[in-house]
Amino acid sequence: MPNPNYVAPAPEGDSTEDGSEAAEKERTTAIPRIESAVPADPDDGASIVRDRLPRTRVIITSLVVGVLAMSAVVLAITHPWDPNAFDTKAKTEADTSMAGFPGTVSELQGQDSNGSSSEEVKSGDQATYEKLSDVYSKLGELSSKVDQNEDLFNQVGASGSLDDRKKGKVAADELSIEISNLISSIDSVDVTSGTYADDANNLKTLGSWLRNRMDALSSAWDVSVSYDDAQANAGKIKAPLYNSDGASVTESYRKLFNDSYSGWKPADKNGS
Repeated sequence: MPNPNYVAPAPEGDSTEDGSEAAEKERTTAIPRIESAVPADPDDGASIVRDRLPRTRVIITSLVVGVLAMSAVVLAITHPWDPNAFDTKAKTEADTSMAGFPGTVSELQGQDSNGSSSEEVKSGDQATYEKLSDVYSKLGELSSKVDQNEDLFNQVGASGSLDDRKKGKVAADELSIEISNLISSIDSVDVTSGTYADDANNLKTLGSWLRNRMDALSSAWDVSVSYDDAQANAGKIKAPLYNSDGASVTESYRKLFNDSYSGWKPADKNGS
């Protein structure tokens, strides 16, 4: 690139005024040349067409894919190959021969059944009698168990091994619970009619005598298992079985129970 400030030298031997003017004119009319960084325009539009063609191809491809996808969805929904796919009509004839039939009527509503019911309706007194009879039987069974437990105490309570005495105490505790629960069940029996009120009171009395007898026996078992050497403490072990007068507590309540038990059995007052 030529230097814009370059000034050609004057020819040798020519120092005239015309030479100086020519040099000055050349120096003031020279224009610097600047090369542009922007590339020159192409000769034709071929490159522009090439740049636009890929974009057009992508747009057309996207449209085709979208149309195909929508067509597949429509086909899946409409099922043109199965026109009955969404048909909700019945395919077989329904049997309407019994439509409106109310069913077989054996008797008119409000008509007396004339005792056709197979279940017997129990009266309140009948139900009370059955419950009290059941309590009476259980009191007899528990009285026999108390007898057995007292016999066991007489055998091992003041002389047996500690293991045998512990087993006897466990049996006594279980009997005490059974007796208390049975007495409590009498309170749940409905005697408001008054027909079996006396019978209920008699059974409560029998239960109280049985429980008092069992309480004395349980106390003796408690003392028995508190000693390793039962024989050395026999007097202390048997003490709960006697009152201050020396009479046997268990024998007194046993006699009261046995003397009254058979006579206090509930009787059926319903005439059945």
